[in-house]
Amino acid sequence: MQNFDQAQRLREAVVFKKNSERNEKINNSSTRVICISSGKGGVGKSNFTINLAIALQSQGKKVIVIDADLGLANVEILLGIMPKFTLLDVITKNTSIKNVITKGPMEIGIISGGSGIQSMAELSFYDMNKLLNEINGLKDMADYILIDTGAGISKSVTAFIEASEELIVITTCEPPAIADAYALIKIISNIDKQKKISLVANRADDINEAENVYMKLSSVSKKFLDMNIEYLGGILDDDNVTKSVKKQVPFYLNNPKAKASQGIHSISEKLLNMPVSQKGFNSFIKKLKGLFVGGGA
Repeated sequence: MQNFDQAQRLREAVVFKKNSERNEKINNSSTRVICISSGKGGVGKSNFTINLAIALQSQGKKVIVIDADLGLANVEILLGIMPKFTLLDVITKNTSIKNVITKGPMEIGIISGGSGIQSMAELSFYDMNKLLNEINGLKDMADYILIDTGAGISKSVTAFIEASEELIVITTCEPPAIADAYALIKIISNIDKQKKISLVANRADDINEAENVYMKLSSVSKKFLDMNIEYLGGILDDDNVTKSVKKQVPFYLNNPKAKASQGIHSISEKLLNMPVSQKGFNSFIKKLKGLFVGGGA
């Protein structure tokens, strides 16, 4: 990982101390699994996931990010880290899920899926149970598990979306990105009409543009798909994001007062105030097992 400057380290130290001192015990049944996806690549999905994780962690929550963007390892590149293990090592090397977790900024946990997720459909029943039992252990380690999927609608992407109780769809304000986000929502509507879907409009010129993107997608989704879409928030176009990416430092840490950082903070607060599904983490594991072992939907 790239070294942070002194101010960044101080910010991390202050928040980490705050997190360490909290006496609240993680409630396993309320561990939230949120899938973060997009209709197309290049909309800032992985960058959003990392910074959202840090924002939630800074507010006293324990967060683990699963990088399920197959073959691209965007989370690792954005942070300048090189995980020692991936999920595949749980099977091939009998590695504990705890050892697969790499510590990122602000002590967020990062799990690299690598080829392990891509090969899940080909695993034996024994190996699949072994892997999912290890993943099930994450409920004792986190309040939030954020799954950064690949872009598009591959089997692994839709499987994680279907298994998760919540889905955040990321789009920019350009017509092609909006059309692809709608295409993703349409696929989900054929799987689960009750899926809780929230929208984030990234790189907006202003809040009005972000809200207009939501209104368009919400309107057509309701009219043609009978799907309700919630508005999670907008993130304004900000040069600080590009600068932070080049430094391999999350912009939420690099410049907390930046426009993009303020957008992430607002979204994290909204998530914290949302009601938690009563089905819990066990529902996620059960669905995931059924999808991969049973051949998927």
